[in-house]
Amino acid sequence: MGSGIISVASVPDGASVYIDGHLTTATNTNISGLSPKKYGLKIVKEGFIPWEKEVEVKEGVVSEIKATLFPALPTIYPLTFNGVFNPLLSPDGQKLAFAVPLVSESPTRQKGGVWVWTMTSQPIAFARGAEPHQIVISSSDLDFSKGSFKFSPDSTQLLITLGTKGTPSERNYILPVDRQTGLGDLRDVTPTVANTLKEWATDQKSKDDLRILAIKNLATKQIASVSAQLTYPSNQQLKWSPDETKFVILESSGSKKAKVYDLVMDKSYDLPEAKGHFWLPDSKHIVLIKEDGVAISEFDGTNVATIYAGKFENGFVFPWPDSSRLVILTSFNTPTASMPNLFGINLK
Repeated sequence: MGSGIISVASVPDGASVYIDGHLTTATNTNISGLSPKKYGLKIVKEGFIPWEKEVEVKEGVVSEIKATLFPALPTIYPLTFNGVFNPLLSPDGQKLAFAVPLVSESPTRQKGGVWVWTMTSQPIAFARGAEPHQIVISSSDLDFSKGSFKFSPDSTQLLITLGTKGTPSERNYILPVDRQTGLGDLRDVTPTVANTLKEWATDQKSKDDLRILAIKNLATKQIASVSAQLTYPSNQQLKWSPDETKFVILESSGSKKAKVYDLVMDKSYDLPEAKGHFWLPDSKHIVLIKEDGVAISEFDGTNVATIYAGKFENGFVFPWPDSSRLVILTSFNTPTASMPNLFGINLK
């Protein structure tokens, strides 16, 4: 009988590899001469959560394993210090909009208003030329921390809504996210905002329709199409991976049960139950928002790693574009830090 090979790699590398409980080698390497059958593979590195999976070895075939190891004690650190309300991730996953409360400061020093953070690997700092940048300043007449936000489908504009929708108090402003708009340049677009939102929804639907059209498996295509129609225009039940090779579908609106469809392998997987499911930008992992913390699993639902256990503002968890960290909104009840702020959690 012939043999097969397991090619095993990990991030970070230099981890110990166990096969059926026996220490065999370290990543990154090939393990050859394996009889065709299923093996229990475990990857262990000090300071990281162990990774385990059953791997089937076939004759004359190289089974490739690439494991991401997450820190057992992730570093958590503050990103903002002035209070944060209503954070919102852009559709392209590259920008984070949020409001900072109005404070008693001169207009030239006023941090209250709306900020947009173009997320990079650089440190965050409230400084000239650094991220995040303020796109509009609040005033006593216009307190933008009390507004709601919506990005345009191309992530270049932000709709800010103040007041009660459908009443004379409603005001709407559409601002570019790459620069600051002065209070004197603001234009209330409430008379035309309904048409704008309709155009944005149509643009988003066109993008989703093109993705669905490319699905080869007719049954999977039907599942994606029905889910997209049920949730249009918010489309929260159907979530595409950033590389568009997979998608997550919730069992029903508000359900804790979800399933991943892998279009390349033509397979589906049940995910662990959670209050929310969304993709890490690497398209290989799912972030699970739980009642008492945040976890990450592989897209097939295995290797669930608890990243954060504790209090955080409901649902406000965002991934860094390079998958190196998560951002959560939480607060610590101390005399000097009672308001919620953004905190980073390192994943590497």
